[in-house]
Amino acid sequence: MQLALQNAETINRLVEQGEFLLKSFHDEHQKDPLGVETEFARGELIGWRSTLHTLYRDCAEDIVSRVVTRTRLQIPDGEVPSGAAHAY
Repeated sequence: MQLALQNAETINRLVEQGEFLLKSFHDEHQKDPLGVETEFARGELIGWRSTLHTLYRDCAEDIVSRVVTRTRLQIPDGEVPSGAAHAY
């Protein structure tokens, strides 16, 4: 499945959603790198990316690349930092 063959409006919405989630993560990370809100934002971003891979398989990273290019921000890794605070 090629990304170019997908509905352009849907892809654009996914990119916009990814931009929002990535910016939200970086905003929270800047406030408190180990805070609960930062880890929540990381989880939301990881969930978005995982869903992309479920739906678009090999083309998912094309969408992620568009988000990174437009925001000029890095995608965080999927692991929780060892010193992260948790709500439990």
